[in-house]
Order: sequence, then C-alpha cells, then structure tokens
Amino acid sequence: MKPESGEVIRSKNTVLSLFQQIPEFSPETSVIDTVLDENKLYAEYDGKRKNIESKFETIDHEDPAFEELLHEQSDLEEFAHLHDLHGLEARAKKILSGLGFSTADFVRKTKEFSPGYHHRIGLAIALLNPHNLLLLDEPTNHLDDKTKSWLADFLVSQNQAFVLVTHDPEFLNQTVDTIIEINPHGTFEFQGSLEEFFEAKNEIQEQLKAQFEKEETYLKSRMEWVERFRAQATKARQVQSVIKRLEKRDRVDNPEESFWNQKPDYQFQFVPSSNIILRLENASFSYPDKNTGVKKQIFENAEIEISAGDKVALVGPNGAGKSTLMRCLLERHKLDSGSLYYGPKTKLGYFSQTHGEDLDEGLNLVETVLKKYPELSIEKARTLLGHFAFPGDGVFKSVKHLSGGEQSRLRLALLVNHPTNCLFLDEPTNHLDIVIREAIKRSLVDFPGSLLIISHDPDFMKGLCNRTFQLSGGVLQNLNCSFDDYLKFHKEDEKESPASNTSGKPKFEEKKANPQASKNKRKKLEKEISDLEVQIERLEKNKKDKEELLQDPEFFKNRSFQLEMDTYNDIKREVALLTKRWEDATLELEEMGGVT
Repeated sequence: MKPESGEVIRSKNTVLSLFQQIPEFSPETSVIDTVLDENKLYAEYDGKRKNIESKFETIDHEDPAFEELLHEQSDLEEFAHLHDLHGLEARAKKILSGLGFSTADFVRKTKEFSPGYHHRIGLAIALLNPHNLLLLDEPTNHLDDKTKSWLADFLVSQNQAFVLVTHDPEFLNQTVDTIIEINPHGTFEFQGSLEEFFEAKNEIQEQLKAQFEKEETYLKSRMEWVERFRAQATKARQVQSVIKRLEKRDRVDNPEESFWNQKPDYQFQFVPSSNIILRLENASFSYPDKNTGVKKQIFENAEIEISAGDKVALVGPNGAGKSTLMRCLLERHKLDSGSLYYGPKTKLGYFSQTHGEDLDEGLNLVETVLKKYPELSIEKARTLLGHFAFPGDGVFKSVKHLSGGEQSRLRLALLVNHPTNCLFLDEPTNHLDIVIREAIKRSLVDFPGSLLIISHDPDFMKGLCNRTFQLSGGVLQNLNCSFDDYLKFHKEDEKESPASNTSGKPKFEEKKANPQASKNKRKKLEKEISDLEVQIERLEKNKKDKEELLQDPEFFKNRSFQLEMDTYNDIKREVALLTKRWEDATLELEEMGGVT
C-alpha cells in the first residue's frame, strides 16, 4: 500500500518483518514446518538445497559439472552458515514454546488449532523471520498473561527496533520507550511510557484550554470597548485601529476534547426476560480428530444455569474449548448428549472472535448498519458508528477494506442495537482502544440483562462479572465466586492447555503427588534442561566449525575428508539426540507447571 501523498523513506539496509492481525497459512502443514517454510531465508536455502541434492543423484563424480556443483553447494552452505539456518529449527521451537505450544504440538497440523493459536503461529513466523525492524499489529490479542509476559521479555531482550500497534496499556508500559499518537492534525511523538504520555497529553490540553480562555477573555474585553465607543466621533479612529489589530491577530482555536478523555455514551438494547435465561444439563461434546478419526472430548457431564441479570465469566486455559462450549450453548454445535433449555423470553446476542463471518463485503459501513436496522435514520446509523471510532466520511469505507480491528468494532456496533436480554461475548476487547474498551465496559455494567464472557483482559472483567465458571481438562466447574475473587484465589491453579489432550479423554481427577518429591523432580528437570542447553550450544559450535570446512571446495580433495564427514555426521546425530531429550524434559516440566 502506498501513501496518497508524501513518501516513505527507509535505509537500504532496513529489513522488515510484519505480523498482521489475521495470518494465513496452509491448514495441512505442521506447526513447525509452517513456521520454517514461512521463513524467507530458510525457504530460499531449502529450495536450492533440494535442487542440488537431486542433481547429485544423477551426475557422475568424474563429470566436470560435479566440481561446479560442489562449489554451488559450498556457496549455499556458506549462505546457511552466515544466517545460522542450521540452528533455525531450534530457535523456532524455543519461540513456539514461549508462545504456549508444547513439544507435542510442533508436529500437529495447523488446522487442529483454534484461531487464537493461529494468531500465535503467525506471531512466531514474524519473530523468526530475518529483520532489523519488527512491525507488530495487535500482537497480544488471544494471549494469556504468561505468554504476554514472555513476549514482552523477548522483545526487550532482542535489542532490535520494533513498532507496536496495540490497545494493551500494560504491555505498552512493559515494552516501549516512545509513544506516537496519530490524530487528525498529524502525529504527536512522546518519549516515555504510556502513563507518562497520558499525563503529558492532559497537561498540554490544560495549557491549550487556558490559552484559549485567556484569548477569549481578551477579545471579549476589547470588543466591549469597541461597542462602547463605536458611536463616538472622537473615538472613531481608535475604534477602527483596534478592529484592524484584532482582525490581524492570530486566532487561538478552542482545543478539541482529547480523544483519550472522550466517553462515548450508548446502551445495549434490552428486552425483558424470564427468570431463567438458559440451563445446560449433563452435557457432553466431542469432535473427531481429522487425522486419526478418534473423538476428542471437549467437555463431559457439563452443567450451567444462567439466570436473569447474571454476568458470567467463562475462564480456563487456552485450547480448553471455551469458544466451543459457547457455540454449543448457542446451538451452533450439536451436543453429543445432555439437554439445553432456553427460557421462554430468552433473546441472545453473540459476538465471536472470528472476523467478518457475518459481514457483506459489497457494502460500506453505514449501509451495513442500515441493512440490519432499516428503521434507523442515516444520522443515527452514523452516530452509532461514531461511538466505535468511525468518524466523518469513515462510515463510507467498504467492508472488504476493513482491518481485523475495524471488523470487530463494526460487529460490536451492530450488536449494540440488537434487542437482547443475554449477550455472549467471545474476546470482545481484542483490537479495541482504551477509550472504546472502557465505554463497552460501562455499557455492560449498566446492561440489565445477562452476560457470558470469554476474555484474556482481566482489567475488563474486574467489577463486571459476578459469577465464574472454569472449563479445564474437559470439566466445567462452577467456582461460586466473582471474577475478582477468581483472580485472588483460583488464577494460579490454571494451567496452559493448547488443545493438546490427544487422548480424547478429559482429566477428571489426578492422584496427589508428594509435594517435596515433586519439587525435587522439578529442580532435577530444570538442571537437566540447563545442562542440555549448554551441551547443545557447544556441539552446535563444533558443527559450525565443521561446516566452515565443508564450504571449501578444496576440502573434498583432501584424503581426510571422509573422516571429517563422519565426525560431522556424528555431531549432527548427537545434537539430534540431545535436542530430543531437551524436548522431552521440557514437555515433562511443562506438565508439572513450568519453571518455578
């Protein structure tokens, strides 16, 4: 995309890596292969390597072309060495582990994962691709606190430039030292944290207001003087002189209210309900694995009742099936067993985390609103869109040109005007800026109906949800507490579970282990992992030294080349064995709750 005016100037040495909100990749490829195949340098190297290997199979050693092929292979290995491509897979696995994938997940196909984990795969691709400037568009969407913390540490430790577009204030405070605000008048650049930026903006706003009020007071007093003496002939020359000076005086405009201090005010449309919104009894749901055909149990014997006015938080580890459960309650998935009852007056509204599934790309924004709500005037439709940061002529933008964040805001705007008494919201704050997020929260607090919310945004849920249900290991449990109490008393018990339960059976009860024995085993695993990393690093260095020898075409003419090749292959095998042990130990530690 090119700017309509101006130009983009960047150094010829700038190498960009971009993460977009809605990544796309092959559904049939494994996670690790997807991340590697999307790496620009690795894809180039792998294609050339396979081409050379196929030529080696058909060419005679005495053929002069064989010598040229050796030179080509040497140049290619030098390219791989320069960019450390032989260590790329290990780096990819380390990044994927940080983003919440278990070792077993590496070889699973991408289609087996939820949209939230597709987001993480796309993020891993961007982090691994070669770059000296990383562009991240809403990287923290779908990430839990643990993964967000890992990503923040990763970005800060890389010592490379990055630009974030995010509406996560806590993440910004952890990672950046410069804030750039885009506004109708241009950009405002500020050195400091987000909190310091808000303080500075408010201070500037107060100064502009004071300057405007002072100017208005001065103009008022001068105009009063003009009016008082306008009719006096003796003062005519002075009056005209004052008027001319006022006309030449630079105008001080009334500063617009800061975007960050705006408070959009709207209400979700409510219709009265009966006492019971819905009841789920003894319900189970599973779906067959696309590879093995074995059924994977998402939940079993699940029960939940939502009454009028209940505001329910649905929590649990990533991949536990929270979105699937919500879709079952909406009857978008058919239960394997059990019963679902709706109250006689129940009217449901639904916001899913999947972008654009209900939007017509042939319409613009205001046409989209009017198609769903033809009773609205154009003015009211534009006002509704304005609450979700679609000001002015922005309402005439085509739906097909909307970003993922804009699609989310449009679907929320449509939901606001939909008469309901129970809202199902799946990650509603993804892509929302601070102002719109706070406005949504105020509206939901005031909403007299019921809510069922899935969200990774604890600040959004605090003070909003008075009940909490947890889905973990196939079990749906009523925690009998508000979301605030859940954060205090239950949050630490939650374990990461990225849809890795391949047995198809939920974990209902686990035998309690000896705490001291578990602690000792954890420490032993941590030490083993650390020792393995040291050994692998040493062997990788030895392997690189051997690869430097292999890059020299003269090496293959040396009589000792076969001995060196054998040594090189032994090192590769040992690296593979140690890496496998490292993966197994890491997986075992993950199952024990990760590093202490």
